[in-house]
Amino acid sequence: MKFAIMVSIVVAVAFLGLIGASYASPEISISTSKPVYQYGDDLSFSVTVSNVTGDMATLEIVDQSNQSSGPIPMTITKSAFNFTAPYPFYKTTYAPGTYFLKIQYAGTSAATNFQIVDTGDIVIPPQFKEVASSWAQNQTSDKLFGENIFYLVNSGTIKMGGYHDQNMTSIPSWFKNDALWWSNGSISDNDFGHVVQYLLESKIMIV
Repeated sequence: MKFAIMVSIVVAVAFLGLIGASYASPEISISTSKPVYQYGDDLSFSVTVSNVTGDMATLEIVDQSNQSSGPIPMTITKSAFNFTAPYPFYKTTYAPGTYFLKIQYAGTSAATNFQIVDTGDIVIPPQFKEVASSWAQNQTSDKLFGENIFYLVNSGTIKMGGYHDQNMTSIPSWFKNDALWWSNGSISDNDFGHVVQYLLESKIMIV
C-alpha cells in the first residue's frame, strides 16, 4: 500500500513538472544584421525563441531619450527567423543616435541596440519624388512643391544652416527638368539635394 502511494506521488510530481515546463516562458533573443546603419539602409534583424507558443510578439524601437515607436505586433511561427523592415531609415523620421530594439513574447523579453549615423549623403523618402513628378508635369502648384522642399530643409535632410520660411515661393520653371529627372531616377537624391542647396543659397529659388 505504501509503495503504491509513493508511486502515485512520484507520478503526480512528474506530471506537474511537465505542466510547469510546458507553460514556462520561452527564452528569446534578438540581434540586428549590423551595429551601425546609414540613412537609406533597411533595418534587418534576427529573432530566435526556444519554444513557439502561439502568442503574439510585440516589437518596438526606442531612442536614447526613451521615445518609442509604439508596439508593433509580430506573429512568430518558427523558432528562428530573419526580418527586414519595409521602409529604410530617413532623417525625416530618425535622428542620428543610438536606438534600442526590444521584443516581448509570451512573458519574456529581449533587447539589442544599434546606431544610425549621418554620413552627409542626402537620402530623400520616395513620397517626395511623387510630389516632384506631379509638379514637373504641372499637376501640383509651386506652393505645395515649395512646402515639400522646405520640409526637407527644415528636417535637415537637405542641409541649409539657418534657413527660414520665406513666406513666399519662387521656383524657376527650368528646375522642373531636374525634378522630373530626379523623380524617375535619372539623377540621385544626393545630386538633386545639392542642386536645391545651391538654388536656395543663391536665392534663385525661394521657398
